[in-house]
Amino acid sequence: MTERKAGSISRGKQNRIFISWSGKNSKIIAKELKNVFENKIFAGTGLTCFVSDVDIASGTDWWDKIKGELKTCRLGILCITKENIRAPWIFFEAGAMVAREIPTIPLLVNCNINALDGSPLKGKQCIDFHDQQKFIKMVTDINVQMALMSIPSFQMDSISKDGYESLKTELSSVIKELKDIRVFNAKYVYPSQITTVKTRTVFISAPMASIDDNEYTNLREYILSLKEVLISIGFSDVKCPIINIDTPSSFDGNTKAIRENFIDLKQVDCILVIYPQKLPSSTLVEVGYGIALSKKLVIFHKDGLPYILKRAGETIGHVKTFDFKNYSDISKIIKSNGMAIFEGENDE
Repeated sequence: MTERKAGSISRGKQNRIFISWSGKNSKIIAKELKNVFENKIFAGTGLTCFVSDVDIASGTDWWDKIKGELKTCRLGILCITKENIRAPWIFFEAGAMVAREIPTIPLLVNCNINALDGSPLKGKQCIDFHDQQKFIKMVTDINVQMALMSIPSFQMDSISKDGYESLKTELSSVIKELKDIRVFNAKYVYPSQITTVKTRTVFISAPMASIDDNEYTNLREYILSLKEVLISIGFSDVKCPIINIDTPSSFDGNTKAIRENFIDLKQVDCILVIYPQKLPSSTLVEVGYGIALSKKLVIFHKDGLPYILKRAGETIGHVKTFDFKNYSDISKIIKSNGMAIFEGENDE
């Protein structure tokens, strides 16, 4: 192999590449890329790569480390996958590179460039890992920019191709896993037109069509009083279908209920569930919807609550469950706890 000599270093920077990652698969990609660059493609040139051992979110003093590395790195590569396409730390590190005028390359692995629409990375010269020629062109550009060596282009192409094939082999399991992942998009969650949440708002979920007229009347009277309790502890708005419907005979139809209830459910900050008995109630659907959207969820039940919901209060940070015997017990518990009853692990 032809001997390769390191070129000069400008502006105090070293022949060093900052490789950014976020998420399990992205980290594997970053580490394998570092290995191939240092030990195969650019072996013997003095080029080194920085890849953190932990995600930036895990380290309280990580910014100092990042700043130190960015002072010495002459190029940045962002390992972008479907899992981290909206990860804040990828953009954080990309922004830090831009601020220091460090050329930055998004390397897309099983991630379509269209997924970057609306992001600051859209305007960057992205490299699709699965396009071998573009990967080789990226390597050639790095070689020229860092003035690492002066060898015939055909030899550089051969070295780059070998390194690419080696990297592709090492990442085969990661690539297979990424192929089976679809990017989550909030607009998939019905109703798609709702994209914001109003703070200090609560939706009361309670059975309606599944209970008899007498129980309906009692429950509605209680919820009207409960609304005042919730406002007294700090809520600015309380949503509940039963408040506006005097009797079951006044129901406006399933279509309207679905359309209006899900709009309210998606917009509120919190959901309060009253489940007085084992029922095939739409309340359970609303609970599942609330869990999926990470709403602050408080469930009051007597008996018959499905096992998975009973355990949810023990294992899911934004879900709490309470037993009650009489409706008045619910008010007492809420009054004694105040807004704290809705606080969970997902609070900012």
